[in-house]
Amino acid sequence: MPRPVRSSGPEAASLDAVGRLALLLVAAAAGALPLPAGAATASVRVSVANVWARPGTATLSRDPQIWPTASVSYAQRLALVGHMPTQVLFGEQVVVLGRRGAWTHVAVPDQPSPLDRRGYPGWVLSSQLGPPLAPHAVTATVTTVSARLSTGRRISFATRLPVAGRRAGKVLVETPAGTSTLPAADVAPLPVTRPDLVRTAKLFLGLRYLWGGLSRWGMDCSGLTWAVYRAHGITIPRDADAQFAAGRPVPLARVRPGDLLFYESPVGHVAMAVGHGEMIESPNSASVVRIVPIRTSGFDGARTFLAGP
Repeated sequence: MPRPVRSSGPEAASLDAVGRLALLLVAAAAGALPLPAGAATASVRVSVANVWARPGTATLSRDPQIWPTASVSYAQRLALVGHMPTQVLFGEQVVVLGRRGAWTHVAVPDQPSPLDRRGYPGWVLSSQLGPPLAPHAVTATVTTVSARLSTGRRISFATRLPVAGRRAGKVLVETPAGTSTLPAADVAPLPVTRPDLVRTAKLFLGLRYLWGGLSRWGMDCSGLTWAVYRAHGITIPRDADAQFAAGRPVPLARVRPGDLLFYESPVGHVAMAVGHGEMIESPNSASVVRIVPIRTSGFDGARTFLAGP
């Protein structure tokens, strides 16, 4: 499987580059992407499921509650490079492509990728999947760093669940474990403005980098940008090179907060402009989410997914 191009630093340099493929799936609208007609689907029934490039290669526990990235060693994080390309959040619908032993091959429609027109492909433990959730016209997205369901389960920022109803300060949501509630404040919709995108990204300052990560337990560079945009109702591709291919080009001199900046050759790293000549990024396995001056060295170009000049 081609590597997901997304991180800067020494771990990226030793891997083969993904070819430039036409981007077939990208949506800039609220809500989940439609699943292919007639496809077998399932939903993720754990807070975040690790997705592996090949079955039987998991090197992290299946439970994020016992592997906060501060407890994962640098060597363990490096071992994920090229092996754990992404994650899938609680309740996410996946397309089932096949099964092998204790593993299920899936595609993730909400993570557009040129690697597969059905969504980002990979392998998850079958025990982390359950029956698909019934489609709902209205969904709620976690817009705080994390939220706790009334069942006690802690779920991540950017988790999206179908809404079954509302009651005094609570939102009823459908989950793989049945109907539950969330505090309404934890799923308050976010405005799609440049300052709000930046404010959301800053929630994760200091979070440890995790290759393939896109949850509050660890994010890689494109996981950060994907999750921030998702929380604001905009679906962008999962990996840095695909984000570069899908966005609208912007000259560096005209970059505005919320625009994305790309680095390495071929494209292998993405950051978000925050204004005043700075950007926020999740750079590599030795680092955390941070704000730094915009670099011109190794710069490939800027892209926007936002309306306006």
